[in-house]
Formats: sequence, structure tokens, C-alpha cells
Amino acid sequence: MTVIDFLFPKKCLGCPNEGNYFCSSCRSKIKSIDRLVCPVCENPSPFGKTHFSCRSRYGFNGLISFFAYEGIIREAIHQLKFKYVTDLADEFFEILLKIWNEDKDNRFLQIKRFIKEKNPVLVAVPLFWYKENQRGFNQAEIFAEKFAQLWSLEFKKDYLIRSKFTPPQAGLTQEQRKKNIEDVFSLNYNIQSPISNIILVDDIWTTGATLKTCGAILKKSGIKKVWGLTIAR
Repeated sequence: MTVIDFLFPKKCLGCPNEGNYFCSSCRSKIKSIDRLVCPVCENPSPFGKTHFSCRSRYGFNGLISFFAYEGIIREAIHQLKFKYVTDLADEFFEILLKIWNEDKDNRFLQIKRFIKEKNPVLVAVPLFWYKENQRGFNQAEIFAEKFAQLWSLEFKKDYLIRSKFTPPQAGLTQEQRKKNIEDVFSLNYNIQSPISNIILVDDIWTTGATLKTCGAILKKSGIKKVWGLTIAR
């Protein structure tokens, strides 16, 4: 135990227990999301692949989410994003890793094949520079880097840039979300390099407006396949 842990003990995000952000009891109750969906129609899709009838030139090829955005998962993302508790990311990723490795119903089969066969690059949905400087980190980048290390893939920081400040998406309708991020994202042409396949990482999929906008920009730039990956949906 460090001095900081002694003076400011970690508290479980789901109960009064101290010592970890996810105590053993609460951790054992965390389950993966009950189903994967097509990123276009959001109806069930066994492996998260975009349905054949939903495919479009600039749309996602698939979407993977690990958890439902509720309970202790919601609280963890909230603490990370808005309370700046970055050290909980390691414990959080341990839970993600367990679900990824167990993969009891083979739901990750298609994205595992995509990783093995296409050697994609990981890219994070960007924050506006002022917000990232104020916060000190981009939570999507934290997880993108961890996944890149896990899968021995390249992570491209700042491949996409967010050129405008926009109000938070939370609380907006689907149409308001789309309008809120119009002409906000673009490619960072200073670091472009030949890439064919990308896994685009963000923390939450709500309506998908942000990820879909970024995915379309990547596809229009010549990327062949783009999968979305979010911690929660």
C-alpha cells in the first residue's frame, strides 16, 4: 500500500468497500452486455457486424461494445471523465480483458478475425484541444492505447482532430446530436500515412452520432474497413 492509498483509500464504485474501485463482490456481478447490435439499425447482430441490408459506402463494418451503460459501469465512466480518476482505468481494463478472453459465446469472433487478418490501426475519437488540455487526458485514448498493446497493433494519436468546441452530447435528442457535431471532425493531414483498416474507439455509444460521423470521415479518406469499439452502450 502506498502512502497515497493509505491517506486516500480507494473506494468501490458500487458499494462502501475500500481498497479497490471494483471490489471482488461487485466485480463478480459485472456482466458483459447482453447482445451486440448492427451499428446502423441497432437490431441484434451475432458478432456486431453491420447487416448486409444496412451496409453503405461510408458506414461502419461492425460495432463492439462491452457493457451496458448502467450501474457501476456508468459510475466508472463518469468518475473517469468528469472526476478525472484516471487510475481506475487499470482496474477497469482488467474487467474488459477478462470478458475479452472468456468470450463464452464467441461474440468477438468477427473482430478477432479482423484484427488477425487486417492488422488494423487503433484511432480514438478526439476531444477538442482545450477540453483535453483542461482535463489532462482523453479517456478514449487511454483505452485505445491499452487495446493496441493487448493486440500488438499500432495506435495513431491525433489521427482525427476536433476543430470546434461543442456542448456535451448528453441530454440532446438524436437530431440535436447530429447537428451538434456537424463540421467538427477532420483528418489530421500532418500525420496521415497509408492505412487500410481502423478500429475507432470511444467510451460510450448512445445514438452513435459521434462515432458514425468520425467513421464516415475515415471511409471518405480511403479507409477500407472501420469497426467501432466502445466500452459501453
